[in-house]
Amino acid sequence: MLPRDIVTTAWESLRVHRLRTGLSILGILIGIASFSIMYSVGESARQHTVQALNELGGDVIQIVARGSAKKAELAMPGRNNELSLRDVFKIRHFCPAISDVSPEILGETEFLRRGETEKAVVVGILPNYQGMFKLRMKEGRPLTQLDVEGEHQVCLVGAGVTKRIFQGRNPLKKGLNIKGYLFNVVGIMQDSGQFGMVSNNENILIPLSMARRLFPNNEIRQLYVRSHHSTEAIAQLKQFFQANYGTSSQFEIRSQKLLLETQQSQLKIFEYILWTIGSISLLVGGIGIMNIMLVSVTERVREVGIRRALGATKREIKIQFLCEAILLCLVGALGGTLLGFLGAKLLSRLFHFPFVFSVKVLLIALSIASVLGIVCGTYPAARAAEQDPTVVLRYE
Repeated sequence: MLPRDIVTTAWESLRVHRLRTGLSILGILIGIASFSIMYSVGESARQHTVQALNELGGDVIQIVARGSAKKAELAMPGRNNELSLRDVFKIRHFCPAISDVSPEILGETEFLRRGETEKAVVVGILPNYQGMFKLRMKEGRPLTQLDVEGEHQVCLVGAGVTKRIFQGRNPLKKGLNIKGYLFNVVGIMQDSGQFGMVSNNENILIPLSMARRLFPNNEIRQLYVRSHHSTEAIAQLKQFFQANYGTSSQFEIRSQKLLLETQQSQLKIFEYILWTIGSISLLVGGIGIMNIMLVSVTERVREVGIRRALGATKREIKIQFLCEAILLCLVGALGGTLLGFLGAKLLSRLFHFPFVFSVKVLLIALSIASVLGIVCGTYPAARAAEQDPTVVLRYE
């Protein structure tokens, strides 16, 4: 028989038994659909993490001073473990791998809104902080060096602050009372998401000089540095603190790149779990195909006997039944991929994550379906081919 004849015969046999064929395809369809959705969700999470790494600045390192009194006793005599503006200038000269340093002063303020107290974090920054974390303005302008030097009472607000404090109204050019000082809102920051070590959605950013006036007791306990190479920069920072503070253990040094890479590895584990679940679904579908094919062999023993009596070889019988199994899997794979496409798109809209679905998913689904058809169809096909024509022709 020609390959075209084998495929035509196999397809005609499947078409005649529509209900059985439909039930067989259903198992593979659900398996491929779940596999496609799992792949889409995992790939979307991976791409989102990579994008966050590129957008937030993977070369940023955070330095946090630890305030434990016991640990402070280990520091160099006459020095505590608080950071200062002097360290900003010293680090730039001491650490060649570092290109920029930005200090941060944190404080908290309260607002009375509709009879309830709303709290917000106030962050004192220098202008380079905005470039370091690639902050983008939804409206208005960023803070400038002139704002810092002139101690201007201006601020930037995040999306969360706009929603909570201003009840969603546009806060641009409106006044904001912070610790008895009236600040003018000059910019609204875009939603920066939750990736990385910093998210300013719930923060109010003000010039560092004003933060020192509002929160005089709050020392600089955090520094952010931009590095040319994270590993070298961390080593140089440890040497700097060892030389200036007598110990580097008083300061926690964290790399945003390493942090995001850790998040990505955790997403990878999640992706493996999703792939395992999808594979189990495919395995169940494959077992269903094998069962249906075995039933088909039992029902068609007279047909097999007649074909053998008319000159069909064992190889041709085996190829015919194998072709039926592969066709079942391929049709199920195409339907499952379409269902997976629609399911992934629906999930992306419901949970607001990027929709990712490529031709690669279709190729993977068809490859898996082909392998599954061959594996699960081989035994039924071999069993059909081994039928003795003198026996099966008498089969009722």
